[in-house]
Amino acid sequence: MKKNIIFLISFMILIIFLLPLVIMIYTSFIPQGNMTNIVKEFYLNDFEAGYISVLKRTISPLGSTNYSLVKESPETSQSLLIESKSEKNPGIKMIGSTRDLRKMDNFNFWIKLDTSEINNGFVIFEDINGNSQRIPFLYNNQGQWARIVISKKDLNKEQINLKYITGISIILNNEKGILDFDFLIDDIQIQNQYPTLLNYIIVWNEEMFGRYMLNSFIVSGTILISNLLFSSMVAYAFARRDFKGKNVLFAIVLITMMIPFQATTIPIFILMKNLNLLDTYFALILPQLVTPFGIFILKQYIEQLPIEIEQAAVVDGAGPFTVFFKIILPLSTPALAVMGINTFITTWNDLFMPLILTSSREMRTAQVGLALYQQLTQLQWPYLMSATTIVGLPIMIAFLIFQKQIISGITAGSVKG
Repeated sequence: MKKNIIFLISFMILIIFLLPLVIMIYTSFIPQGNMTNIVKEFYLNDFEAGYISVLKRTISPLGSTNYSLVKESPETSQSLLIESKSEKNPGIKMIGSTRDLRKMDNFNFWIKLDTSEINNGFVIFEDINGNSQRIPFLYNNQGQWARIVISKKDLNKEQINLKYITGISIILNNEKGILDFDFLIDDIQIQNQYPTLLNYIIVWNEEMFGRYMLNSFIVSGTILISNLLFSSMVAYAFARRDFKGKNVLFAIVLITMMIPFQATTIPIFILMKNLNLLDTYFALILPQLVTPFGIFILKQYIEQLPIEIEQAAVVDGAGPFTVFFKIILPLSTPALAVMGINTFITTWNDLFMPLILTSSREMRTAQVGLALYQQLTQLQWPYLMSATTIVGLPIMIAFLIFQKQIISGITAGSVKG
């Protein structure tokens, strides 16, 4: 019974800890809105609550046409009546704010026409650069409501810019020049793709997160490799070699761990400025080539290794570098994993120093790009959660790959025998 209670409590704690991660990833696949308000579709006009004075701000008649609201609709109660006066291409154009249709699945509306001699029309999409695309549609339900659907696949991304659509027109093709006829339009809406990967594609390509991630990989990877090599060398010297001032030097290493990083920020900035290294990879990498934490944890681990193994290797003719690279490093794998993952996570998540030492957008790391992305752009949760997922993914992967080494490194030395 106690085991079941402990298991249940552990499971609930796990759910609580994983819930923010699940919400973040789930929200990244939402086209618009947030987790509690998913916008799968939105109306450009449904004419239910509109007045003519309001409609004139969002809808413009095309040619010699008039429009008014009537109490008839396929799904609701009110629609738009368009009265054509000998117009060859009667219709309406939706104007107003710029629309982003990149995550659109389809554009659709309802139409009703009594004239049997008109059976087709077209929808025109116009972008901010003045480019347009005309997509035809057929109407074969004379006297009845018909739903017209324009798929995103019909749109040519090379011809128009879907990010900045400034106008959408619905037009009938009155080739025969019919005089004085009416038709109804209702529920003009856009249905979004759901779920969608476009949030990731947009963030990666347009917000330069690809470059930010590359910068972080270069900086974090270089610092990780240098720490694994140089910190282990220093730790081996402290653990196995006797030299003058050894204890004093190690005490200095420990003291540097107690100094707040904020206290070293200005000296590092001045040093990088005097060396003309600001806004470069060198400014981000050089101050962290060797860390006192890495030296400390590796020294403690190496001291626990049996010295007889090294002595046997020396007897067999092995030199210091052979002993270090072929014996000490392989035996120190658990400690190296702990130190390496800690170094990688710390460097990857570092925001303060990259923000101070870089100024151009091309040199931003992932964390700086994410922080500035929230401040400089209008907050859109799907984009923000996609960017956060992209930035956090390497940390998750690193932990999943090295979790066994991390656990073995943490538990190493806890049992003697």
